[in-house]
Amino acid sequence: MMPFPNRDDVAVEQIIGACGRDHDIPGRTRLEATATETDEGGQTININRTACRKCGMIRVTRWRAPEPDASGTFLALATYERPEPGDVPGITERALQVTEKELADFIAARGFPGGIPAGFAPDRRATAAEEHLDLTLRIRAGQFTLLDRARSLGDILPVPAYAESAGLIDAVPGAALFWPPVQDGDLSLAVTISPTPPEPAPAYDRIAELSCRFHTGRAVLRELAGRELPLPPLPAGHGDYRLRFHAKPSGCLLQIWNQPRTRPKVLVSPPTDGPG
Repeated sequence: MMPFPNRDDVAVEQIIGACGRDHDIPGRTRLEATATETDEGGQTININRTACRKCGMIRVTRWRAPEPDASGTFLALATYERPEPGDVPGITERALQVTEKELADFIAARGFPGGIPAGFAPDRRATAAEEHLDLTLRIRAGQFTLLDRARSLGDILPVPAYAESAGLIDAVPGAALFWPPVQDGDLSLAVTISPTPPEPAPAYDRIAELSCRFHTGRAVLRELAGRELPLPPLPAGHGDYRLRFHAKPSGCLLQIWNQPRTRPKVLVSPPTDGPG
């Protein structure tokens, strides 16, 4: 099912539409492999992925390197892929400029003629203040979850094969599973909800982040034992949010802010043991 659109979705289409086919691809006349893959015949295929500087559309070029005794000419095939919304240049600023009419027209064109449901959290990204909560969670089996109000534990447990993962966090639309350094017992959890990206907090052993779309903009922390702790309405209403989880034995920090979807990222991980 298509997620209910928000201002970020409108902004993406506006930016990509304005660019059209007039992409600004750096190094357009130069091919350097940024990755490789192997075809069915066992031959190496070079790949170059370069994003348009205006809209983020990714030009993907594939080619086989010429044989050493060949003339040096070769055939390259280029296609385009849509970027992750968070990789579209200027999306944050453009989303703030989306008018109520543009949003309403976009929502209706995608099959939601009734507009934003009354139960959804309002979009307050231009006025919301940062909020802080200090909580104590009762951890069971080394896990706790963050769920959209319309979701249940069964949406993330067991973790579906299609879930995104950043090590400390697994997520599907509307549900995230966290792995704190406590197996069973109380966990001190600080939560920061912000309309702008906060800085990662230092002095944590592990830090990871990923994106999760909250369908109503109203979320609850849920313990595996069943207790729910409702959070304040998320600042941009329904849509994509970034979840950054900091972990250490003495307590954890969860930062939540509205940001268009992009790839998972591990910021701090435990050092690996070197050779003995």
